[in-house]
Amino acid sequence: FKFRGAYTAVNHYLNDTDGKELKGVLTYSSGNHAQAIALASTKTLGIPSTIIMPTDAPTLKLKATQEYGGNVVFYDRYTEKRDEVAQKVKATLPEGTVFIPPYNHKYVIAGQGTVGKE
Repeated sequence: FKFRGAYTAVNHYLNDTDGKELKGVLTYSSGNHAQAIALASTKTLGIPSTIIMPTDAPTLKLKATQEYGGNVVFYDRYTEKRDEVAQKVKATLPEGTVFIPPYNHKYVIAGQGTVGKE
């Protein structure tokens, strides 16, 4: 269901950017949403993804995220706030990069909710 949420959100921005080209996707996650964004955005749709992950993220999830093409940026969850890290990282990315959080996002929720239809 994580992939469905990520794909739905990325696809929305790909097709509805008010005439602006989607240049990339940014998110933060310890693993599942990270993998989903990298798979949906980069591997499936060819859109660069930047994933902010804690330094202690599970190794398997980190490797999968990277194998799907996600550009991983690490942060220390004990000394840094991921929202602040995301703001700093977003400032370095091309204009047209969108932030898609792992929860509380209407397109992520809509995509994940499609599982209930089955």
